[in-house]
Amino acid sequence: VPGSMERFLDVVESTAAGMVFSDYYEEKDGALTEHPVNDYQTGSIRDDFDFGPVMVFSMPALRGALKQYGAVIKTKHAGFYDVRLKVSVNTPPFHIQEFLYIKAVKDSINSRHEEHFDYVDPRNYAAQKELEDAATQHLRNIGAYIHPEFKTVPPSAYPFPVEASVIIPVRNRMHTIADAIRSALSQETNFPFNVIVVDNHSTDGTTAVLSGLAGQNPAVKHIIPSRFDLSIGGCWNEAVSFRHCGRYAVQLDSDDLYRSLDALQKMVDIFRHGDFAMVIGAYTLVNESLEEIAPGLIDHREWTDTNGHNNALRVNGLGAPRAFDTALIRGIGFLNVGYGEDYALALRLSREYRIGRIYESLYLCRRWKGNTDAALSVERRNRNDAFKDKIRTMEILARQKLNRESSERIDMVRDGCSEGSRLHGRIFSSFDADSSEPDLPGLCCSLFFQQKNRWPALSEGIDALNHVRVRDLQCNGFSAKLQFNPARITSSAAPVDPQSISKRPCFLCPENLPEPQKGVLYRQEFLILCNPFPIFKQHYTVSHITHIPQSFAGSVTLFLDLAKDLSPDFNVFYNGPRAGASAPDHLHFQAAPAGVLPIEKELREAHNHQPATFMDGISFFTIGNLGREIIVIEGKAIDGVSAALLTIMNSLKAAIPTSDEPMMNLFCSYRENIWRLVIFLRRKHRPDAYYLTCKKRILISPGLVDMAGLIITPVEKDFTTLDAVTLENIYLEISLDTKTIQRVMDF
Repeated sequence: VPGSMERFLDVVESTAAGMVFSDYYEEKDGALTEHPVNDYQTGSIRDDFDFGPVMVFSMPALRGALKQYGAVIKTKHAGFYDVRLKVSVNTPPFHIQEFLYIKAVKDSINSRHEEHFDYVDPRNYAAQKELEDAATQHLRNIGAYIHPEFKTVPPSAYPFPVEASVIIPVRNRMHTIADAIRSALSQETNFPFNVIVVDNHSTDGTTAVLSGLAGQNPAVKHIIPSRFDLSIGGCWNEAVSFRHCGRYAVQLDSDDLYRSLDALQKMVDIFRHGDFAMVIGAYTLVNESLEEIAPGLIDHREWTDTNGHNNALRVNGLGAPRAFDTALIRGIGFLNVGYGEDYALALRLSREYRIGRIYESLYLCRRWKGNTDAALSVERRNRNDAFKDKIRTMEILARQKLNRESSERIDMVRDGCSEGSRLHGRIFSSFDADSSEPDLPGLCCSLFFQQKNRWPALSEGIDALNHVRVRDLQCNGFSAKLQFNPARITSSAAPVDPQSISKRPCFLCPENLPEPQKGVLYRQEFLILCNPFPIFKQHYTVSHITHIPQSFAGSVTLFLDLAKDLSPDFNVFYNGPRAGASAPDHLHFQAAPAGVLPIEKELREAHNHQPATFMDGISFFTIGNLGREIIVIEGKAIDGVSAALLTIMNSLKAAIPTSDEPMMNLFCSYRENIWRLVIFLRRKHRPDAYYLTCKKRILISPGLVDMAGLIITPVEKDFTTLDAVTLENIYLEISLDTKTIQRVMDF
């Protein structure tokens, strides 16, 4: 188009935009059609945003962005995406609503339809990972990145009539609704469920079909809303607020089908075995005759437990079928719209809660004239894309606000003001990811010597540790050490039942710490404290600054960061709430000097481990013949190690059905840029001998230290009489058996 380049340059100059783009014409078979594009907004960070083929960058803006936010990432696929995100932070792209050039068109509707699913095609994994990395860094640059630390889904305050409800919003689907309902009713479960159909004032005979099905089967609940302004999201709100709605609300569209008879059972099982606000399955695209069509399986394997909640802002959907914790979404609600309502709610939930995934196909999604996205006009696609961009914009703003509020709370903590007053005077020093302070081991050592000199209880504990006795024990294939440490009687004999815990003040809460006790504020969330009843010369407890339960899933990345930040001087460990934690009501880790636990030597010398399984650069293997079989995870990428650990935890929940955290102890070291996680899986908290009468009682309450080969015996009788056979039997009694561990490893 004559003068188009001059127009581009004029707009760049006059608006000071970092990049400009325009509407354009498409030429096909000699005919010109208009192709408008969308305005750019904060939420336009999806990698398939349509700028058109012509864009003009401002070189000063480009150079400034790269100087401020770093050079273009090393990439084969995400170079332009990374550049335009960095430029957009300070100088957003500007849309010229004029048709300034012509593009020759050769692609077909079908190819455009298949491109819609490029981000779930396994052939594009490498490209998608690079795009994800660029998007994640962009979220960090704009203050919208959310760490993978999640809230616990709150329990419901009221009972539900059934365990699950299949929710079907419908309007004018007379020819498909009966098949959908029969698909739902055919589900085989070990719990009661119903089917709630919200009939949004159909006019084609759907209402009569539904009335007949509801009359034949009391499990079918037929709702006709009193309102006439509802879209799909509004119909969902009607269903989940309905008195017959179950504990979990599970999606089924009115023209789709469940693929198998156990689809509903599988989704509910994920809720039961994990702390999830939402569960999403996978689906297969089919035609009207239920024949698979390209691209087939849509499983969204780009999702990871550690970064899926951030990467969700880059992609245009999270998958189906979707299931929700009813009590939680009743308080949040769906947008009353017919497109993007599920995506908006998924983003909202993922901001604070974990999302469970199933990667096998549970659902047949039918594509036909009445519902296919492929036949949408440019204007309709633009309208849909702009709406999802708006959803992303609102979500980014909410996440930025959340991060600002968190930062403000930390500032108050540091200043000793308002909400942070309970920490006032407790902070010896602080350490953040970009801290200019000395290294973390150095800060901890400074804390230790300051506390030793000024806190009598710690000085006494260290003096007592100097007088403990140690005895070596040679067992069948491994060695252990016994430590006679009378000061640990408080921890070993601590009652950990809920009633006892509720009667005592939490000894890890900042307001309950002894007056002289101080700590290092770690990454704005934890206090690193000297343990006044030490097992090691320098023994630290890493306690959350707020009183939240001992639960590991939401703090995996921070735990790994802690191991790295404390290396090479210290290792870190975690005791589960039912596996040795003396304060199961308060989230905490511990740190010990490197090289003091027998398991470290045993691992270096172990040659009989099972062959490693590699997944995305992460190795998994088990080691036997140590009296208790263990799982080891090793890797260089923190996201990969985090995802591997969460995979093991979820697999364990499937092998041993439980709604609580699996019984486990974790030990982590960081050496030569490699994390090594050692997992001790448990089936009992304490051995039977712990509960015997006085003469036969063995007062050993195993935590990670004991599982790692340093057996703490606060009673002298146990220290002198415990033999190798007894210890071997204790390990066998409290550890998970080999057969179950192999099932866990078959994830």
